[in-house]
Order: sequence, then C-alpha cells, then structure tokens
Amino acid sequence: MKLTVRTLFFFAAIALASFAPSALADSAVYFDGSYAFGNNGYGIPPYGGTLDLQPAQFYCVDFSHDITAGMSWSAAVTPVTVGGDYSATFLGNSSSPTYAGSNANAGNDYLLFAYILTEMGQTTDQTTQAEDQWAIWSFTDGGYDPYGSANLASVLSNAESNLSSFNPAGWEILTPDDGTYGQEFMINTPEPSSVLLLALGLGALFVLKRRQALQN
Repeated sequence: MKLTVRTLFFFAAIALASFAPSALADSAVYFDGSYAFGNNGYGIPPYGGTLDLQPAQFYCVDFSHDITAGMSWSAAVTPVTVGGDYSATFLGNSSSPTYAGSNANAGNDYLLFAYILTEMGQTTDQTTQAEDQWAIWSFTDGGYDPYGSANLASVLSNAESNLSSFNPAGWEILTPDDGTYGQEFMINTPEPSSVLLLALGLGALFVLKRRQALQN
C-alpha cells in the first residue's frame, strides 16, 4: 500500500478520533440507553452516550440513582489521583449520606473502582466483568452481590493488593451537580502524553514520506 500525504492524514484522523473525549468541569453527560450486556436484571457497562456532545463510554459506580435512555445532566469532574480532592463526589461529599463508603476513604474507594474497571476492560469474559461490576455496586449501596459475599471480598482484596503499583491516570469521576439528578459515572480519558506521542509519530511519518517524495 502506497502511503500518500492524504493517507497519512486519514489515518491520523482515525487514530485521534479513537481517543475518548477528555472531561471538563461541569461537563454535559447524555446517556443513550445502551450497555454492554445484561446481568441479573441490570445493564453492565460500558454505557453509551456523549460527553460534551462527543461519543463516550461510561462506567457506572452508582447503584442508588436509576436512569433511563435519553436522560442528560450536568456533571462535576474529579480526576482520580492519589491524595486528590473528592469533595464533589458522592462518596466524598459529607452532605450525601446515601453511600456506605466512608468520606475519609473516598479517594481510596475511587482508586479501587478505577483498578477494578481497568481489569474489566482487560477481559472479554462476561461473567468476570459482571462479578467486577457487582462488586463495585455492592460497595456503593447495591445492597447485595448476586455472586456472593466471597466474590465481593475477592475482588476488593485483589484490587487493594495491587493499588500500590496501579497508575489511575486517565480515570475521571462524573458526579451530577448539586440539584441535578443523574448517575455517577467514571470515564477513562487519554493521557495528554499519549496524544502527544501519537502526534509526534504521525508527524515523523509525514516528514519521512515528504523526504522520499522529494528524492524521487
């Protein structure tokens, strides 16, 4: 296949479009009703929709707020970082007592969720994905885990034992703004460094092809 300048730009557009949109403060969340598959009467993420009008995939960490297709809301954005400020999240907001998690441990809780969701994305086995998702829901007032308390303990124990080596970069929490009804999601966005490396690589290909063209 002959690589022309037009071809390079075509592949560049596809590659950049494959990155999830990065969330901003007070982002607009829209849920289109789609999900990966059903399990025990509930949809297992990722959910489909848009973030600030751009296609996005959402991961639910909130069992207490039912949503339906077509709903939209404004959400505060909190990056998942070690020692970060989680006061805008459901687990970290002292005025939102609907969750079993301790406000003081909110940061650690979301780190656990980010790790578990990362693990979910690395397997195609739906049973494993469902077990992981129910463990998160049980932790945020899902009430019970249909796979049993042993599953919840196993998933959380595995996550906790790997947190010290886990990099949560790219994970963000989308929490409905005060007074706005919606569901708390997490989303995985690309690291700026990844986008920069992609751009540099594509630029190098462009220069190489341009040099070859001038030599011919």
